[in-house]
Amino acid sequence: MQEYYRQIENHNFILKNYINDKTPHNIKVVLKISLTLIFFSEKPNFAIVNEAVEFSKKLKKHSLVNAVLRGVLRNKKDIQINKRNIPNNFVKICDDVFSNEKICSYICDSFFHKPQNYQISIEDKKNTIYEKRVAYLEKELEPNSFIQDIGNFEIINSIKEIYQDKNIIDICAAPGGKSILLHSYGFKVEAIDKSQRQIDKFLQNIKRMNLNIKISKKDFLKSKFPIYYNSILLDAPCSALGTFRRNPDVISKINEKNLKFNQNTQIKMIEKSLSLLNKNGILVYIVCSFHHFETMGVIDKVLQKHKTITIEKIQSDKMIKKDNGYFINPYSFKDIGGSDIFFVTALKKN
Repeated sequence: MQEYYRQIENHNFILKNYINDKTPHNIKVVLKISLTLIFFSEKPNFAIVNEAVEFSKKLKKHSLVNAVLRGVLRNKKDIQINKRNIPNNFVKICDDVFSNEKICSYICDSFFHKPQNYQISIEDKKNTIYEKRVAYLEKELEPNSFIQDIGNFEIINSIKEIYQDKNIIDICAAPGGKSILLHSYGFKVEAIDKSQRQIDKFLQNIKRMNLNIKISKKDFLKSKFPIYYNSILLDAPCSALGTFRRNPDVISKINEKNLKFNQNTQIKMIEKSLSLLNKNGILVYIVCSFHHFETMGVIDKVLQKHKTITIEKIQSDKMIKKDNGYFINPYSFKDIGGSDIFFVTALKKN
């Protein structure tokens, strides 16, 4: 399925020689699935064609499917798939954020490669690839380690010194990577999340590593809190566009309506977080996206309303400063496998 979404634009490029705009959408999907199998699986071509044709009989388009796939197979040796053939709106988002041809080219190329898996240790170690904590995940997860993208690690590693108070609430905590990492740096974490499925993963992680971190099932926007905080971490729900290497389907779901819905939720969560924040307290806002609506656009609207909120400086040579926040630069990790793209900003309540 990942390869299907990685190759959607490439398959559009192939199919334009065989079909037209009047071809039903469901037939296009059948053809793209078949092309994924033809070019990226070891399944015999005759079996792929036969299954596609049989399936298409109930759609009454089996003759078309048969003709297209046999035409592709006849010309297979001459078909050159342009591996940089990705949606223009994705390229534009990259250009708008990074404004650097080398970085944008690297990001677009990385879309076609499965990402490196990392494991993060809760204690400093010698045999690591980054900051005494990050190692490659080989066959088995090491004791006292958990799975997390290196970009995600870099955010917590970089913002941990910003907080003056190590009593912190992690609002969307599950499955627990950020809470566990903060705990390993000496923070006392109050973790909450509303998804039981994600909470179960959180509990599995802390049980496996025998950590004393508690998590409560709470819907942040609907819950009341009896105290105020000096330190808040908000890893808000978003489109997950920054995880496109491991979730290539997110590129095909870039939808302005959904992004605006996300933005509305993100602003509500920031507003409530600020209402729970003490004077001089710090709220760190994170999303695994680099779309303007979910990143700089959100913070712009918050700053327009709250004139006394200021942006704290984050120290990291793995991030790029842009307007009111910072983006993880995956190119800075290229020699050790690259990273997902995150946006982070630290808001101080003056």
